[in-house]
Amino acid sequence: MQSKKQLILWVLNVLSNESDESRPMTQTKIAEAISDSYPCDRKTVCRNIKVLRAMGYPIRKTAKGFFMEQRVFSLDEVHLVQEAILCAKGKSESERRELADRVTAVLNKKLRREK
Repeated sequence: MQSKKQLILWVLNVLSNESDESRPMTQTKIAEAISDSYPCDRKTVCRNIKVLRAMGYPIRKTAKGFFMEQRVFSLDEVHLVQEAILCAKGKSESERRELADRVTAVLNKKLRREK
């Protein structure tokens, strides 16, 4: 069983990896994305977003939901790089998948750091 303290990290992870200006997420959608790993509801997500914003994370609220702003790479660009690796020749499918996962992890870390 995971602790409630980890929930704030789940919220941060979802916002960092699954949202951007063109794809904001509602509190309900964030809760649904997290619920497979940790049961939570919209109000819990709201409280955690308030804490993250108070800590200085660039989480922007729009009429359509929340998203992380100030990124070096857009999510679309990260996905483009990942797809290019997966379609490349010269490596086995498992080697391409592992490389794509490693590169995506590095780019996602860069997205979070460069805020």
